[in-house]
Amino acid sequence: MLSVKPSVHIGASSWLFDAWRGVFYPDKLPKSQYLAFYVSQFDTVEVNTSFYAIPTPATLLTWVESAPPGFTYTLKFPRIITHERRLVDCEGVTRTFLDSLRALGGACGPAFLQFPPDFTRKAHGRALATYLDWLADEAHDLRLAVEVRSADLMTPAFAAFLAERNFALALVDRAQTPDLFEVWWEQVATGAGPDFAFIRWIGDDRHGPQGDRDLQVLRDVELAQWTERILRLTAQGRCVFGYMHNPYEGHAPASVRRLKALLATHIELPSWPLATSPGQLSLL
Repeated sequence: MLSVKPSVHIGASSWLFDAWRGVFYPDKLPKSQYLAFYVSQFDTVEVNTSFYAIPTPATLLTWVESAPPGFTYTLKFPRIITHERRLVDCEGVTRTFLDSLRALGGACGPAFLQFPPDFTRKAHGRALATYLDWLADEAHDLRLAVEVRSADLMTPAFAAFLAERNFALALVDRAQTPDLFEVWWEQVATGAGPDFAFIRWIGDDRHGPQGDRDLQVLRDVELAQWTERILRLTAQGRCVFGYMHNPYEGHAPASVRRLKALLATHIELPSWPLATSPGQLSLL
C-alpha cells in the first residue's frame, strides 16, 4: 500500500559522536543533551546500539519523550539474530525486539536486518526464506528493510522475494559494495514492495575520511545521482528514509544538509529544523 503523500527523511547514523562537539553540537553542550539538540536539526536517526542489545524500556521511554512529532528512530536488528544465531531459533528474541519497535509508537521508523558477507544464499538460503516468511506475518504492522552483503543475495530474484513480503531491499552506497538501486527499482517501477525506500550512505568505512568533524571528500557526483534517484522513488509514491555515515564525506551532518539542499530545489521537504529553546535542551 503506497503513501498518499510521499516524503523524504534524511538523518545521520547516530547522535552519539563526541567529535561533533564544536562543529555540530554547541561546544559546551553536555552529552546528555546531544539527542535533544539532534532532534532540533534532523527528523530521523539510525540507531546502531540496538545491534548490540535490545533497548531497555527506560531507554525507549527517553527516546519517545525526546522525539517531537514527525521524528523517527531507525533501529538495526540485534546481532544475536543475524550474526550469532543466523536466524535459527530466534523467534523469541525477534518478538521481543519487535515489541520494542512498537513501543516507540509514531517515533518508530523502518528497522533493518543487516547480514554479514558470509551469510550467503548457498549456506543460509533455507533459513533465510523460512525466517522472512515468518517475519512477514509477525511484523506486518512495521516497516522493515533487509541489507545483504553476499553477492548471491544481491540479485533481482531476492529483491522480488523481499518485495512480495513487503520488505525493502536496503540500498547502500559503500566502497567495494555493488550498487543495487536498479535491482530494487525494477520492483518499485512495477508497484511492488512496501511504501518506503531505505538508503544508507556509508562511503569508505575502512580507509576513508577520519575524525568525523569536517568534510574531506566531496561526493558531488554521487549526491547529484542520489538526488535524481530519490526523486524517482518519490514519484513512484515511496517515502524515503536515508542515513549518512561520517566516512561518506567526513562529517555526516554536513552531508545531510548538502543532500537536502539539492533535494529542496525539486521537492518540498518536511518542515525542519524545529525552533530550539534553552528549555528544550534541558529536557534530558
